[in-house]
Amino acid sequence: MIAIKKHLSNLKDGQSRTAKASRQIVYSFFLQGISIAISLIYVPLLLNYLSQEKYGIWLTLSSILSWFSFFNIGLGYGMRNKLTEANANGDKILGQKYVSTTYATLICIFSAVLLVFHVINPFVNWNTVLNTKTISGHDLYLLTSVVFTFFIIRFIVQLIGIIYIADHKPSINNFITAASNLLSLAVILVLMKFTAQGNLALLGSIITIMPVLLFIFLSIYAFNNKYKYLKPSFKAIDFKLNKGVTSLGAKFFLLQIMGIVLYSTSSIFISQRFGGPNEVVVYNLAFKYFQLPTIVNGIIMAPLWSAVTDAYVKDDFEWLKKTMKRLNVLTIIFFSVIIVMIFMSDYVFKLWIGDKIKVPMHLTILMAIYNAMAIYLAPYSFFINGTGKLKLTIYYSIAGVILYFASIYIMGNYFKDSTGVMIAIIIPYVLSVIIQPFQSKRILAKKATGILME
Repeated sequence: MIAIKKHLSNLKDGQSRTAKASRQIVYSFFLQGISIAISLIYVPLLLNYLSQEKYGIWLTLSSILSWFSFFNIGLGYGMRNKLTEANANGDKILGQKYVSTTYATLICIFSAVLLVFHVINPFVNWNTVLNTKTISGHDLYLLTSVVFTFFIIRFIVQLIGIIYIADHKPSINNFITAASNLLSLAVILVLMKFTAQGNLALLGSIITIMPVLLFIFLSIYAFNNKYKYLKPSFKAIDFKLNKGVTSLGAKFFLLQIMGIVLYSTSSIFISQRFGGPNEVVVYNLAFKYFQLPTIVNGIIMAPLWSAVTDAYVKDDFEWLKKTMKRLNVLTIIFFSVIIVMIFMSDYVFKLWIGDKIKVPMHLTILMAIYNAMAIYLAPYSFFINGTGKLKLTIYYSIAGVILYFASIYIMGNYFKDSTGVMIAIIIPYVLSVIIQPFQSKRILAKKATGILME
């Protein structure tokens, strides 16, 4: 009788979990559609306003600043899983402790990071770092000071978005992104009309400040309404809980570093060795184009991370297996879309940006291959992240970084454009394509042992 009740309970939970995920996917499609449309509109607008080189500088600077995200040591991701577990067990007090402790820890870490940056920044030669003489050193100093400050603050205030995600509501986080992009676009249009052309410092400040303001507003609203029981409190801070959050968070931290090394350094290498800031723009155009199916796939995957954690905690492997099969079918559909995009690429680029910039077909094909691999891996990555079995991922990611740098060095001798960087990114990605599906299938079959379960 107990077994039957447990089965019925899991079935009901599975149906509810699927329904929640489905609703969030629908909401997120609409909101992410707005963000995607705005990001595509940004490109020709910013190219006209800033010039190709200045736009390349902004893309490269954005990549550099993203490196500092690893200072959150994965605590946001760790809190996400732990809060989802607390919610699944109905433990509101523990949930508040996890939230309060994570906020306190991140404030301490990022305050120190911000202080160190502002001490060092006056001595950094940004003209050399960005390989440009178009903008004065003083203007680059002002730009980096403002942008970095709000970039760092965002890592703290956006925790409210992770709380919504842990509660199976990622669409709220997508709403903030869409709203900040929309407001930024409106302000930029005004900026283009009433200010001197090419004011990168003002432009960068607007793009960086807007989401911070919206996340602050959302935090005030949420903690005084729906998530009042999670409202950060000094009394609820328990740094002993950091052991659980940081042990999991440290794994995500290492993976974040790997991701930053593999993907955020690409603009730097292109700027320094593979064609300069102008080539960064060519690379970014191809990246944005083929990122569209990856983003759409990500919208579908976003609610599943917390859903996987919830199902895994409740031992609902039936739901996990069914969900994985459906996602694999979806992957085949996305592959077909990417193939069509390759054949349409020249037409789309011409319609999008005119004849100003030419994206070579070999770069287009390589970018398509990379995004197809990312889409294939997405269900397995979200499954592994949701279960927290990350040790094996860390090991092969370290090997992947070594392969990446070796490939960058070799490709630099053969290619003079972003093609070399793209090949260097794809090579280590093959490790993920082999290992993650194997690990996921072993866990789902309850046959995983040793490092597969750590």
